[in-house]
Amino acid sequence: MKTFTRSLALVASLSALATISGCNATAPGPGQSDLGSIGVALQLASGAAVNAFSYTITGPASFSKTGSVDVSHSATLTFTVGALPAGAGYSIAVTGASSDATVTCAGSAVFGVTARATTNVAIVVDCHLPTATGSVLVNGAINLCPVIDGVSASPASAFVGSTIALAGTAHDVDMGPSTLSYLWTATAGSFDDATSQTPVFTCVAAGTPTITLTVSDGDPSASCAATSSVSVSCTTTAGGGGGPTQALSTSLDPGVAPIAVTINQGTAIGQGSGNGATPSTLTNLAADPANTQTLVMSGGDFLASGTVPDTAAGFCTYATDGTAPKRASYVTGAKFETVAPGSPGADPMVPMAPFYFPLVYNTVNTTTGNAFGGQAPIIGLFDWRPKDIDEAVVAAESDDNGRTWFFMQTVLELNPDFTNPSSGGFSATSTNTGCPATITSTNASFAGSTNSEADDGWGHATVLQLPGPGNVKTGQFIYLLDRKAVNVDVVPLHAINITGSSNKFPVWNTNSAGIGANDIKSISTALANTPGTATPFAVQDTVGLLNPDGIMAVFPTPAATPAGTALTVLYVQKILNGDNTGATALPVAQQCAKAPFSGKTNHDIANVRLATTTDGINFTDLGIVQGLSDPTTVDYTKTRWVSPRGTLLDINGDGSLWGLYFSAGNCLDGDSDAFHYIGYAESTDKVHWTVFNDINNPIASINPITTANQAGGATVTIPAHAPVVPTQAWFAERLYAPTATRIDATHLSMTFAGYGVQTPNNDLLAYRQIGNVTLTLSKALPAGVPNNINAH
Repeated sequence: MKTFTRSLALVASLSALATISGCNATAPGPGQSDLGSIGVALQLASGAAVNAFSYTITGPASFSKTGSVDVSHSATLTFTVGALPAGAGYSIAVTGASSDATVTCAGSAVFGVTARATTNVAIVVDCHLPTATGSVLVNGAINLCPVIDGVSASPASAFVGSTIALAGTAHDVDMGPSTLSYLWTATAGSFDDATSQTPVFTCVAAGTPTITLTVSDGDPSASCAATSSVSVSCTTTAGGGGGPTQALSTSLDPGVAPIAVTINQGTAIGQGSGNGATPSTLTNLAADPANTQTLVMSGGDFLASGTVPDTAAGFCTYATDGTAPKRASYVTGAKFETVAPGSPGADPMVPMAPFYFPLVYNTVNTTTGNAFGGQAPIIGLFDWRPKDIDEAVVAAESDDNGRTWFFMQTVLELNPDFTNPSSGGFSATSTNTGCPATITSTNASFAGSTNSEADDGWGHATVLQLPGPGNVKTGQFIYLLDRKAVNVDVVPLHAINITGSSNKFPVWNTNSAGIGANDIKSISTALANTPGTATPFAVQDTVGLLNPDGIMAVFPTPAATPAGTALTVLYVQKILNGDNTGATALPVAQQCAKAPFSGKTNHDIANVRLATTTDGINFTDLGIVQGLSDPTTVDYTKTRWVSPRGTLLDINGDGSLWGLYFSAGNCLDGDSDAFHYIGYAESTDKVHWTVFNDINNPIASINPITTANQAGGATVTIPAHAPVVPTQAWFAERLYAPTATRIDATHLSMTFAGYGVQTPNNDLLAYRQIGNVTLTLSKALPAGVPNNINAH
């Protein structure tokens, strides 16, 4: 509404003036000597639409007088209001309206009355234009905004690279829960799904990020969305205290998950059909009509029930006429495998089981000519361990960073088929096929030249390359653990100098004159030093490594490092039954009790040690490293054992800071193989290590376990915090041997081994599966890091 004073633009112009008019000089009548009057004059401008004014006079002693003035026929009007008792405290109010009531006027003034006199009164009158508005008919429902009931973060504090589980609850009275949408934001950090009601948050840097949840019911008005925030703590110090600062943290990109990898079931690349096909896999055992085990397979994971009475099914074929068994062949054609998976004519791909204990690395000895993707492939050496049948080391290459593998060759097989030049250490006179006598038999009674038996072959392969440009082809050694019960962790590692290696296949020697062109296909022929070859391999034993269970990792040296420079390695010393026997025996309180679920009791001592070598055979032990484990702890939240496979990262590229992925465990599993979790640690001097991803904040872990802690008896859940890598069925019971290669500066491909069962004696289809996951790093690594064998 518009207000104006004194004049009405367009409608009317009005002024009002109270004046004395026509003073009467005659004597007053009886009773009027104390009276006075006021004179009022109203002047209306031309075109005024106001026809009449009303007035009301109030005064002392409840005096009141009203009246009206007709202005419909005159533009001016002067009138006097008399008979007002003398005194102060009077007021006059004047109101008027146009004939259509669209214009209203009002004014007032205060005055006093003098006896026998007329008082002039000035009145200011305000007139108002009509309201310039319209109306609208509202026909709609009221939308009540959503309400957030709570936001939780568990745990409230985590290491950088570790995760925090978030949850938000909200309600909407009129719309219902199905209409609500959730959106999480943070001042720092990442989410696996920012639109989930229960996302997983990953700490990416030290600090106290604020996490905000916004809940909307679809109302386009931003003011109708509800918000609530919570702060969490991301720490980069071990234990959250004042320890060293973590330099590198690990996370997963959104949507990334671990996978059970596959290998081609068919011919080899490199030697073609001359090297046979991929060894028997659990797929072959499961598909063999002679196998009677109940089998369920879901998403590539083997899940089984019952026993496996027909152990050799899939490994050998048994004729009904009683003739000697023969090794089953899965050769798909005499070809050099160059067809990518899924393409016409490609080999079938099968789960990589029963494979185990991988070593994955880059090498200049393998060219890009075999890679389907056009880039240099990565090489993998794997233990192949079909339960109670055979063992070998299998070489394969991957062209997609470890997700699928292509069979190259089997080397150092424990029970080779000596009758077949395509699958073993060929002998023209041998009748040994490596098959058990019957389909229900095993090779447990086999005794070869090493006196090894089934499950006791050679494994834990490590490759070391001596520094010096001239050693690229000649300075590589392959090391293997003798797993014979009386030899394991007692005798030295077996070492083979791969002199004269092919420029494509680092464990394929071409100096053999025999059929198959490979003179280390079996343990027997390797020990015999390949008779008949011009430059035979020599199996040597390491000197100076103490009770070695395997070389864990090799500290790389710069490419320009001169030949003869000492190379440093981490290795694991394992003293069997060391904590309750001999000079290393510990007090009973420092020995593991029976594990709560497996029922195992283990008394082994495992130490991670440093050693150096200049020739690959003779090592100088530098002692036990500190911080990775405590061989005396019985606390389920601490680490007692570390396994002999890891990956070193030269974080700054100059040897000033080292990162280490490792696998470890404790009395909770009762197994010194140390398979409970994959962790991460850092060191500036190779000796003192700080663990940032431990058993309670792991990179990866087996299934959570809740039980009474041997140390103190309190109930604990291990791990306390969710692992970076979500646990999968195929490594829910055992997880170890992390070996990583570079994808780009901030991404690593980590290959590892897993079991679907903890004790696979009666469940052969649910263990020893190779897995892979892409890790994301918090900072860029220099080129060439990691390399795992000191390749240069």
